[in-house]
Amino acid sequence: MTDEPRRVLPPWFTVVTQFVAPATFVSAFLFYYGYAFTRSELWYFGLDVDTIGLSPREFVMRSPKSLAVPLVVLTTLFVTVATVHSRLEVRARHLRATPEGAQRLADRARAAVLAGSGVLGAGVLLLLAYAWWGSWVWLPLVAAAVIAVGAAATAGALRYVRERPAGVVAGLWVLVVAGVLWVVSITAGWAGVGFAQQTARELDELPLVVLDTTTPLRLSDTTIAVEDLCVHDDDPDDGVTPAPDEGCVAAQAPRWRHRGLRLLVQGPDAMFLVPSSWDAGATTVMVPRDLPAQWQFQFVNLPPADAS
Repeated sequence: MTDEPRRVLPPWFTVVTQFVAPATFVSAFLFYYGYAFTRSELWYFGLDVDTIGLSPREFVMRSPKSLAVPLVVLTTLFVTVATVHSRLEVRARHLRATPEGAQRLADRARAAVLAGSGVLGAGVLLLLAYAWWGSWVWLPLVAAAVIAVGAAATAGALRYVRERPAGVVAGLWVLVVAGVLWVVSITAGWAGVGFAQQTARELDELPLVVLDTTTPLRLSDTTIAVEDLCVHDDDPDDGVTPAPDEGCVAAQAPRWRHRGLRLLVQGPDAMFLVPSSWDAGATTVMVPRDLPAQWQFQFVNLPPADAS
C-alpha cells in the first residue's frame, strides 16, 4: 500500500499570503466593489461619489447589496481552478518519473503555452477592437475575461517549461489580477445602475423627509411643496394673501417647510434629497448639515402590528 502524495498549495499562493493577509485581501475586494457599485448607483441620480464623502467602511458595508452573484461566480472559478491544478500536478508528477514522460510533459506544456498565448492575444485584439465595436456593451467584459483566462492558462503552463524567461510568469499573473479587477469593476457598475433604476421605480421606499429651513430652497421641481409657517391663512378661498406673523419672523426659526422630499444618501457634511416621484428632468438636492434647518422623518404609512 503506497501513500498518496500530499497536495500542496501552489507556490504563488504562498508568496501572496506572505505579503497580503486573507482578511486584508477580502476587505480590499469589498471596498473596490463597493466603490464601483456606489459610483454607478449615485451617478444615475447625477451625483459624483466623491461628493458624498463616504468612508472606506461605508463602501465596504454597501458592497454586499449585489455581491451574491459575483461571489458565487468567483468562488466557483476558484474551486474549479484549484481542482484542475491539483489533478495536473498529480499527472505531472507521474510523467516526471520517467525520461519519456518528462519529455511528453514538456511537449504538452509548450502546446498549452501556445494555446494560452493565443487566447491572451485574442483578448488583446478584442480590447483594441473597442474603437470599431464600441457599441457592443459586452465587449469590455468579454475582453477582460479572455485576457485573464489566457494569461492564467499561459502562466500555469509555463510552470512545466524549463527554459521559461525570467519574470514572465509574474507579469502574466499581474495581467490575471488586472483582468479580474476589470471584470469586477464592470459588473459592479452594471449592478449599481440596476439598483439605481430599481430605486427610481420605488422612490416611495426611501425615507420621507419634511424639511424646515430659515430661507426657502430654490428648487426646480414643482412637485415639492413649499409652505410658509409664519403665514396663517384662515380662509384660503378669499383670494387674499395674509401678511406673515411678525413675531414668527423675528424669532428667525426655521420658517419654510418643504414637503415631497426623500432621503437618497447622507454623508458626513450633507444630506442628499430627491423628489418623491421620478422625473428624468429632476435634480438631487444637497442640504449641508450646517444649514439652520429642522429635519423630520415621517413614519412609514403601514398599519401597526396587532399587539394581541
